[in-house]
Amino acid sequence: MCSEAVRYTPNYSASDYRQWEGDWELWDGIPVCMSPSPTATHQLVGGNLLSLLKTVIAKNDACQCLVVYETDWQIGDSTVVRPDIAVLCHGLPDAFIDYPPSLVVEILSASTADKDRTAKRQLYEKQGVAIYLMVDPEKKSLEGLQLKDDKYQPLPVVDGVITVEWSDDCSAVISVQDVFRQ
Repeated sequence: MCSEAVRYTPNYSASDYRQWEGDWELWDGIPVCMSPSPTATHQLVGGNLLSLLKTVIAKNDACQCLVVYETDWQIGDSTVVRPDIAVLCHGLPDAFIDYPPSLVVEILSASTADKDRTAKRQLYEKQGVAIYLMVDPEKKSLEGLQLKDDKYQPLPVVDGVITVEWSDDCSAVISVQDVFRQ
């Protein structure tokens, strides 16, 4: 038996990914199976945050961004991720997001929290996502990161409120209580 044997790991492209059935992401050519359907709490929190962001943007004529939910973001030919929520400030893409969103939200679950806090955080930071929000429905907490000098810095939550600014013309004040409102 050869101790120098190289383990074969298939490497897939975004074109391959588009042919798959089910919920997947593609990380550097490696397929990553998504969790089962999100829980009702996950959907409630996502809907609340989506609505809040859409309302804030609609009230600010200077902010020309839009908010999308569960939309694939293709990063090169070997990586496709699906943020729970993304704020796009460079127009609506045709089929999938093809540029870095200005703000990304991931809603944590027991099966995704580690990936969201490590691999996706590193990916979003490297791709230049200005604001990364992680929402933990179990702890009813919101953690924000803002890109400064190509590194994520924590955003403070003060009196249950976090302020995010993803461009000169676009910002939001988010109440943690509103995110978890039933």
